[in-house]
Amino acid sequence: MKYILMVLMGVIIPIIFGIIHTLASVYLVYSRGNSIALGWNMLGFLTKSMFMLFMIYMGISILEFDYRIYVPILSFVWFMTHIGEAFYVNYHMNENISEPLKSILKKEEVK
Repeated sequence: MKYILMVLMGVIIPIIFGIIHTLASVYLVYSRGNSIALGWNMLGFLTKSMFMLFMIYMGISILEFDYRIYVPILSFVWFMTHIGEAFYVNYHMNENISEPLKSILKKEEVK
C-alpha cells in the first residue's frame, strides 16, 4: 500500500500539477500574448519549486517514505514535466507570433 501511495505522490500528482500549469501557460499565450505567458512561466518556476518542496515534506516527514526511493522519483518526474512543458509552450509561442516577425525569422534561417 505504501508503494502505491509513493507512486501517486511521486508520479501522478506532479504530472497532474504540470498539466494544469501547462494548460494555464498555453491559455495565456493565446489570450494575453507571449510576454504575459513568459512572465507566468518565470513565476511558475517558483510555484513548481515550492510544490516540489511541499511534496518532499509530505512524503518524507508526514507519510514517512524512504527518501532514497521517493526523492529521485519525484525529482525525475518534476524535471521531465518541466522539459515537456518548455517544448510544448515554446511551440505555441512560436505559433502565436505575428506574420511580419515570422517572415523575418524565416529570412534569418535561410542565411
